[in-house]
Amino acid sequence: MTKSLNKLLFILSIAVYLPVMGQDTFADNFSAVSYSNNDGTQSWSTNWLEYNDNNSASNGYIRITGGELFFYYLWSENIRRSADLSAYTSATLTFDWRTSSLESGETLSIEISSDGSSFTTLDTFTGSQTGSFSQDISAYMSANTTIRFIKGGGNWSGSNDRAYIDNILITTTSVPSTDTDGDGAIDVVDLDDDNDGITDEEEYCSTISASFLASSDVGERNVVINHTDTGYLRIDFSSMDNSFQLDINGTTVHPSILEFENGALGPGDEYFVFQSDGSFISQPWVANSNGIPRLRLVVDEYGMISLYGSRNTSATSLELMEAQGGTPFNTIAWIPGNNNTFTLTNQQGPGPEGFTGELFASAICDTDGDGISNHLDLDSDNDGLFDLVESGALEEPGVNDNNNDGRIDGAVSSSGTNGIYSGIEDNDTPYALLTYTIFDSDSDGTYDAYTLDADGDGCTDVVESGFTDNNDDGLLGPNPVTINSEGMVTSGSDGYSAPNDKDSNTIFDFREAGTAPTISSQPVDVTTCPGCTTSISATVTADQYQWQFYNGSSWVNLSDTGIYSGTSTNVLTITNPTPNENSTPYRLVVSNDAFVCGTTTSNTATLTLRVNTMITNRRVTYRVNKN
Repeated sequence: MTKSLNKLLFILSIAVYLPVMGQDTFADNFSAVSYSNNDGTQSWSTNWLEYNDNNSASNGYIRITGGELFFYYLWSENIRRSADLSAYTSATLTFDWRTSSLESGETLSIEISSDGSSFTTLDTFTGSQTGSFSQDISAYMSANTTIRFIKGGGNWSGSNDRAYIDNILITTTSVPSTDTDGDGAIDVVDLDDDNDGITDEEEYCSTISASFLASSDVGERNVVINHTDTGYLRIDFSSMDNSFQLDINGTTVHPSILEFENGALGPGDEYFVFQSDGSFISQPWVANSNGIPRLRLVVDEYGMISLYGSRNTSATSLELMEAQGGTPFNTIAWIPGNNNTFTLTNQQGPGPEGFTGELFASAICDTDGDGISNHLDLDSDNDGLFDLVESGALEEPGVNDNNNDGRIDGAVSSSGTNGIYSGIEDNDTPYALLTYTIFDSDSDGTYDAYTLDADGDGCTDVVESGFTDNNDDGLLGPNPVTINSEGMVTSGSDGYSAPNDKDSNTIFDFREAGTAPTISSQPVDVTTCPGCTTSISATVTADQYQWQFYNGSSWVNLSDTGIYSGTSTNVLTITNPTPNENSTPYRLVVSNDAFVCGTTTSNTATLTLRVNTMITNRRVTYRVNKN
């Protein structure tokens, strides 16, 4: 069967956050005439071993000469060496080579084996040429990874048939075994690395979601997407043809084409089945009736690949899948500061064609720029509120943080194998979903944990929570901000305690949008007499009221003493004023409990005292004394 290719090409321009990975090397530069050279950071598990020759490094058809591994006049002679690569997540083999006078059919092959007995040819060299070889050998990593040089065609016909190998290097990488939150699930498999109730995928940022469609009648189709800081990739197939391949930056996700239909295996294919029982997925070209993807492929921040599938069109969960023959996935190397290219290839075969789905890519990001990525940072925006508090997870039954450390209590013992606290997930699998909705109080598309004004009311979270912001920048404490290893601000004088709920309605003030009160009817001037009673009022609805008077130099708060009453209501009553209060200005200042960033001040009303006068018709008589 001839397979035509329909390609969906994604080009993402990225600057990638890369985790610190361990790197070891196994090397032989042939600088000494010895089969036991160890020129890397790690030692090979065996020396070079010759077969069908004299096993001497200094003479024979295979030997070391002039600082190179030398071959001539080969028939059945070959040489091999082994290394223990079982502790690593990826490995690359490189070396320099040159050939002389190898005629047609005369080749030198480089082969590899994961068990030391069954070998796969990686490349062959012939003619009179020079070059460098490099190939990912992650699929062959084991405790007994063995490379072998052997003739690849017919016997070499003369003593002038020669080949040279130099600078053999196996470069390996390993994923850190760090378990940031100490829950027993190392970060590479932990879906919530810091146990703050927000999954790592939700803590990533600068995300894109791109729907894709490819079918046999549209030919090659390319979609170009520019994106910054990619460090995580998820592809969900809602339906698909029976096989596909994904190439990322020139490396395929698996050495073979991924085939899912039993009986449709083609050249270069390998069956993929459910890990639990080895069964095949049913009709992957038919979409699931409940919206769950038929296949999900994930490439995490470390370049490690996982594949899940739904068994049939009514399945309600995804299950782990693997190559039927046990061949592992390759490890992908993200390219920092450059384009990452994703080429998704649909393989045409019998039956329905094409695939549909969605590509999701996101960044490993650091919202507050403190050097700790969000998925490891307990306070991702440095506002003095734990992400756990801002997430809303503490609103769920049984979810607590009684020791106030920013992590869910009991998560160490109740996070299962995937690292998510069992009380907020639907199942203990690598594709688990949260059972609560992460808070986005103002519905602006940014979770509360990553914004300084969660409710969008213009009053920052740090202030509404009752904490100190010395320079009004929305961050806890003064500048410069200092943090500890968990991302908590250490330069502030408070924070990381229960935030304010001043109106006692069980909703934290930083989460409840508030405004300053509006005065609909302003107070007006009043005139009264000494010893009389009068009032000044305003029409306004507010939580707090405060009447003030002006003493000639400043405004002073009034209290219910002496001639004043109602000083904390919308009506100020003045009883028996004296001439001292004549021409005194008054005003009302009002505020709402859930909005500490603003007050409203009324217009000024002036009190005027009128002195009573008596008009009579009595005659006034003046007496004049005589002199």
